[in-house]
Amino acid sequence: MNAAELGFIVIVGVIIVFYLVILRPQQVEQKRQQLDIKKLQIGDEVLTTSGFLATVKDIHIPEAGPVQIVLDLGNGVEVHALASAIAQRVAEGQTVYSYNRREEGR
Repeated sequence: MNAAELGFIVIVGVIIVFYLVILRPQQVEQKRQQLDIKKLQIGDEVLTTSGFLATVKDIHIPEAGPVQIVLDLGNGVEVHALASAIAQRVAEGQTVYSYNRREEGR
């Protein structure tokens, strides 16, 4: 085995390791996030990509274009966002809106 063949094997090895360590986990995470967005329902508590915790108030699915979601940030503040702005669902009771409802119930 000469130096050129050894160099080629090293390069291929680095590419394979890069794929397994960096790219593959990222693809799996993106698929999981897309599945979570498809399963969203009214009342689910979510974390947006900008870091806001909110409750899903309404979901609009147009015939063409992206899915739009109405988010309740608490205290009557509502925002309209695209489904792609949802980073993940969070455990119940984590949003400000849920916290305020618990406080009112005391």
